[in-house]
Amino acid sequence: MKKLNSFIALALVCSMFTGCSNLKLNRPDAAPSGATASGESGSNKNDGANSEAMEVEKYNAYVNLNNFMTGRFDQVLNDYFEKLGDGEQPIIEKNFGFTMLSISASSKTDVNNQFAFAEKTPAFSAVDPTVVKLKPVMNDMIAILSEAHDYYETKGYVDDNFAKAKELHTKIFKAKDGYFAASNEFLKAMTSLGAENRQKSLKKYQEQDEQIRYSALKFLVDAEALSAEIEEQGVTAANILDLNMDKYKAKYDVLLEDFKNLSQHAQDDARVKKEGFDSHSLKRYVDEAKKVKVAASEIIERVNKKEKVRDFDLEKRFFVETREGTPEKFSKTLSTAIDNYNHMK
Repeated sequence: MKKLNSFIALALVCSMFTGCSNLKLNRPDAAPSGATASGESGSNKNDGANSEAMEVEKYNAYVNLNNFMTGRFDQVLNDYFEKLGDGEQPIIEKNFGFTMLSISASSKTDVNNQFAFAEKTPAFSAVDPTVVKLKPVMNDMIAILSEAHDYYETKGYVDDNFAKAKELHTKIFKAKDGYFAASNEFLKAMTSLGAENRQKSLKKYQEQDEQIRYSALKFLVDAEALSAEIEEQGVTAANILDLNMDKYKAKYDVLLEDFKNLSQHAQDDARVKKEGFDSHSLKRYVDEAKKVKVAASEIIERVNKKEKVRDFDLEKRFFVETREGTPEKFSKTLSTAIDNYNHMK
């Protein structure tokens, strides 16, 4: 029976509000029917396969929740707070205009389906309680943000002279602390679980001589470690010259070796065929991995040149994510590489 290989749910998105989570799990191999070599009955074997499949389904549901929180939902929040501020009162500029990002109906349905897994088996003792705690505060935040989106989309502030804008902002301000506290607990729990699963996957790939899969995942694991080093130092585009280059370079050198190995294995046509890759899909991932390596190199260049990021560029998230030599650009390119990894065939 054909082996099911997939790259599922690896996520890394860092923001001013949420933490980082980098997650991975493979589907179990398809189980053969009939008796096993040990004499185990086919039904018992299938029960084991079903149990493993249920575990994978639950894990991936939580990962998809993680991805939404650190992806679109984080973008909606950041976009709102960048425009209206995160203080008790909204910042309403002269000649105000705001096209607020939306949360789709399908995303809301998906989130509720993902929350439901907290009550399903098998139990994830470290994660389930955080999901139960997250559900009410996140649903509350989603409802308020959706109401705010409708208000700004219809330019309701023109009709009521920002009366409801102030009311909505007060609700968001009061809800955000509860959401951020609960979301950080969930993301930390998922980070720990994801790290454990990644190590299992890396070991499995080595044992099965799947060097492309091994190097593809290891590159992202070590890129995450480099990102974590930057974050631990408290370095952003605003203070990039404070980066401890010795600590950074130690992890960068590991990433550089990873990239060399990935590039080498990905060019081995026999191995590509053996591991069942679509060559075009693999090439897209390697190209994105190259951009991650380049973004990491640009940080070294900026620090070596003692070149600060311009104050103008620091004003908007878009600018710092596109300027060479910023941690924000590195995180952005890594996020894109992870997305390509997830969709690799």
